Amino acid sequence: MNWIQQHVLLELTRHATRRYSQLRPDGVEGNLFLYHLNGLIKDGLVEKAGRDYRLSVKGLRVAGLTSLETGKIRQQPKILNAIICADADGRYLLSRWHREPNTGLVSFPHGMMHYGATHLEMAVRELAEKAGLSAQLTHRGEVYVRGLLNDEVDRHMLVHLFEATSPQPLTDPPLRPDVSEPLWEQLENLAPTEFVPGFHEIAHIVQAAEPSMPIYQDISVYVVPRD
Repeated sequence: MNWIQQHVLLELTRHATRRYSQLRPDGVEGNLFLYHLNGLIKDGLVEKAGRDYRLSVKGLRVAGLTSLETGKIRQQPKILNAIICADADGRYLLSRWHREPNTGLVSFPHGMMHYGATHLEMAVRELAEKAGLSAQLTHRGEVYVRGLLNDEVDRHMLVHLFEATSPQPLTDPPLRPDVSEPLWEQLENLAPTEFVPGFHEIAHIVQAAEPSMPIYQDISVYVVPRD
């Protein structure tokens, strides 16, 4: 998106409706401006109502993510749903990742929230896709993680934790071996550097938590640069 389109969206973020003359930046030739304005309309971000222009429903969603200072989309923390599942031998269900940015690392099975889905729906989906299992799922709480690399934020995520009990294999599991593979392992058998940043700390928060108490933690971790 070029600066002219950013200008239009910023104007319509600050004002519910604007006329053509109010939207066109000073010094921008009319045909050029109309070309970019029509591009926003074609993309479904702006709509015309009589002689006025306004944000569409899609445009209003974008406006909610836009910085009034820069006119650009703000980077947002990721919302994840992670599954905690331990067997009778104290081994935890983990995922070993086969995709970047976490290739070769392990974590609790997890995935990003999908727009419009509930946390429970996503937890059910992640357990099926990452491990081929179904289970009783209970929300245990959440951990807010900031990962720091060279004192700059490298990753930022809110992790909702679901405890899985009585896991059962699915008849036709939607596994994605190109994304990750499941494994059962004692946490103490893994080095901190083998975990996706933040998940070694989450694992020990889970181990230390009282079974009946909700988990609410806010942590910062240092991300080890990868070779």
